Amino acid sequence: MKKILLPSIALACTLGSATAHADVNYQIKITNAAQHLAEVSIDFPAAKGNTLDVQMPIWRTGRYEVLNLGKNVRQFKATNSKGQPLTFAKTDKGTWQVKTKAGEAVKVSYEVYANALGERTQHIDDTHAYLDASGILMYAAPFRSQAITVKLDTPTNWVSRSGMDKGNCDHCFVAPNYDVLIDSPIETGEHEFHQFEVDGRSIELAIWGRGNYDGKKMAEDLKKIVIETKKTLGEFPFKKRYLFIVHATDGAGGATEHLNSTVIQKPRWTYFPRKEYLGFLKTAAHEFVHTWNVKAYRPKEMVPYEYQKENYTRLLWIAEGNTSYLEELVTLRAGIQTRDEFLDDLSKALLAYEHQPGRFQQSAAESSFDSWIDAGGERARNASVNIYSKGMLLGNAIDIEVRRQTNGAKGLEHVHQYLYAHHTVDKGGFGEADVRTALKSVTGNDWSDWWAMYVDGIGEIPFPELLKNVGLKYIIEAGKDDEQKEEWFTGLRTREAGDFPLVTEVERDSPAWKAGIVAGDTLIAANGLRLTNKDLNDRLWLMQQTPMKLSVFRRDELKELAFVPAKQVKGKAKVKALDDANDQQKALNSKWLGVEWPSKPAADKTKDAEKIAK
Repeated sequence: MKKILLPSIALACTLGSATAHADVNYQIKITNAAQHLAEVSIDFPAAKGNTLDVQMPIWRTGRYEVLNLGKNVRQFKATNSKGQPLTFAKTDKGTWQVKTKAGEAVKVSYEVYANALGERTQHIDDTHAYLDASGILMYAAPFRSQAITVKLDTPTNWVSRSGMDKGNCDHCFVAPNYDVLIDSPIETGEHEFHQFEVDGRSIELAIWGRGNYDGKKMAEDLKKIVIETKKTLGEFPFKKRYLFIVHATDGAGGATEHLNSTVIQKPRWTYFPRKEYLGFLKTAAHEFVHTWNVKAYRPKEMVPYEYQKENYTRLLWIAEGNTSYLEELVTLRAGIQTRDEFLDDLSKALLAYEHQPGRFQQSAAESSFDSWIDAGGERARNASVNIYSKGMLLGNAIDIEVRRQTNGAKGLEHVHQYLYAHHTVDKGGFGEADVRTALKSVTGNDWSDWWAMYVDGIGEIPFPELLKNVGLKYIIEAGKDDEQKEEWFTGLRTREAGDFPLVTEVERDSPAWKAGIVAGDTLIAANGLRLTNKDLNDRLWLMQQTPMKLSVFRRDELKELAFVPAKQVKGKAKVKALDDANDQQKALNSKWLGVEWPSKPAADKTKDAEKIAK
């Protein structure tokens, strides 16, 4: 018993000491959980000068968007160590300037409204509180590097968890500085909890909210992901613990990576069937990969984070897009998804890429820089690319090309291992030249021309050639039982608006584009016959007449447009094996994916997939 208790006592004493000598102390009191309200007080030590700027970040890490988080603050007050009020002025959307005296400690307090679950910045209700420091805890730049304590006052029976170290009470945490605090959200409330160990690290799972999930199964699958990611990227960046926070919600969805934890949100009834659950596990893999790619090493323009302004970089396609690709590899190699499922997702990505005219308008590097000013809306597909989807495909392309150049010995993971070894955050992160150096170190070849063509430029990624190297091809395959082998391609995307289809997007240079159809048009009829949203393409096909006379409402006026849809193969996008794939291609394929080229009949492969599903 003594052997078990003594280390715990020593740890408690150590953390108690850290608390006693901390320089910045935070207290969070949940005052009205049902109304999403809390009171925050912060004790800052004495500062130099006659003013102290106390700030709430305007964005949070992991989401490259200005969120104006100070909007949720009310009743801001400031006092000195004697409790005497200090004057202050709000000088911008995230800054409160307190008038003080040199050498005088400052205490600030304020009420915060926390009801932004989907933003993953802060959310309080009668069952839990999710507290990301960026949305609830202010800081003062002179003390950003100082040690921190956080103490929570919560409803009875709530349990508080975080990736931070525990302090000297059940609801206390300690951090070496504000940067660790802001990257270590706190989840407090009522949870289902699971824990397991991998290589001496405690991996924890806290689930908030009821839903159709199996927590025990979830923990088992997360363990596979943790083990496989370590095999892929190297030693764990965290020293003690990692916390998976899962929110089973009534609609909010998404996920955010943090230094030693992640939060994953998914509607409560979407953890089943397998397709939905697999999506959850891929998200979990994505966020866990981020523990290396972004948290351990990231673009140098984001080191350190600047919380009061945008952090522009041309490398988010690596930070986010490569992570999206690595999530696919990790789940495949861990046995979470099958080889066929991996290739099916690649097929969908290539199909979406084919119908992204913006790839000829904006490069991956430009998209990274412009993520802070993402245009979105009807023009996004025609005028831009996405750091996630384009970065994923570039990661795939780099992986295959590195495998080709090294006869299968190395891949994209080795490029990331190089960045992890040479360009961690404490070394200043990595720049564009550093990534090219990593590629050269791994392959022995110069990648400058490739980079200029596909990263800085808008060259078409040569997927037919790349896939051929690994014994595959991308096709649109008609179903065996389809009587109709072709269908119309219109270039239209619509949604239901009352009784008629409303145009939401028109693909550049598509038949709809050439006909003059624009987003916002309501489609009424083709050749005098009424159109409905559900059977739009089928009705157009049955007419078999071109050009068609398309009737649309635009600005409440009826217009008649000549519309000439194009024929295309009716079928499913597929990445499949070449009929004549040779041994060299098959071997390279196995090195690339980390799983053997299939040799079983299709029926046996189906049974394997069903086994994994169970």
